[in-house]
Amino acid sequence: MMQGRFYFISDEFYAVHDKDNKLMQNRERIDGANHGRPCFYAFQDERTPGIYWCVPLSSKIEKYKRIYESKLERQRMKGVAKPKCNTICFGEVMGQPRAFLVQNMFPIIEKFISSVYMDRNTKTPVTIEPGTERQVVNKAKEVLRLVFRGYSNIVFSDIVKTYNDLCGELHEGDT
Repeated sequence: MMQGRFYFISDEFYAVHDKDNKLMQNRERIDGANHGRPCFYAFQDERTPGIYWCVPLSSKIEKYKRIYESKLERQRMKGVAKPKCNTICFGEVMGQPRAFLVQNMFPIIEKFISSVYMDRNTKTPVTIEPGTERQVVNKAKEVLRLVFRGYSNIVFSDIVKTYNDLCGELHEGDT
């Protein structure tokens, strides 16, 4: 796996690590073929080589802009002078606006990657624009710091448990 690329996740990952169905699931097959959504931007974990953090993206920009603005407004109503939202950010992928859903991120290891998101026209892996990548990674790292300090309600699934389980899977071969 390479940081800065987009990936599709295998159904096996969900069967093993998302038994409560809190993550964005793979779409059903359409006309016998995988739908190819959602795709996830992946960046490497700072602490554990072999673990990557997957941030799903969505084309539903208006929906997530409303949620983003609602989160900022709630903070303003509480008197926060400089409200911020680290759980959603916006950027472009292949020239199209996308919402990066940090609130839905989760860890993964390479064996659960089913494929790389490829540009049909150039036959090359789709990558993230450097400015967008900095924004997504910075927000995700801030959310991860909070989650690992015990603020687990920031994200939808138990990413600490999944992280620990994946660390165990990585180290099974070491014994």
